[in-house]
Amino acid sequence: MRLLLFVIPLALAMGQGRSIPVENEYVRVLSVTDQPVSKPGVLHEHKENRVMIYLDPGDIQIRYADGKAENQHWKAGDVAWSPGGGMHTSQNVSSKPIRIVEIEVRSQGGAAAGKSAEKTLLDNPQVRVYRSSHRPAAKNFVAVDPVTAAVLWNRLPEGTGPFLITELK
Repeated sequence: MRLLLFVIPLALAMGQGRSIPVENEYVRVLSVTDQPVSKPGVLHEHKENRVMIYLDPGDIQIRYADGKAENQHWKAGDVAWSPGGGMHTSQNVSSKPIRIVEIEVRSQGGAAAGKSAEKTLLDNPQVRVYRSSHRPAAKNFVAVDPVTAAVLWNRLPEGTGPFLITELK
């Protein structure tokens, strides 16, 4: 019976297409496969600010508790900042699954992100995100391979890149 109590929640979580490849005091990273559905998901809130990396193209509809709705269109490789807060539902209204890497920023990275010759995709007081094939000088970072969906903490995935680098400030 105890095994069943463990296996059932695990099977449900796997069916949702979620895994946590990195979790530490600085970040919690979720690799999510958002399946197309006919109804929105449950009302929920994200307490932490997040970097969203879209590995696949698609359309997502967000509905907030106050009735406001957003129709989002993403291309593969798009990067977005999603501030914490706001009760909402989310629905993949595309015809195909969308793979998303969500980097929840828990705290500062311990050192300022260094300058890079690479084009910055996102820069704010918590993070800087850019594409690069080189290891950053930053003390703490998350590297995402947009082709293989590999997600690593403080090291680069195998291969030549370019990778999506999220440096913590």
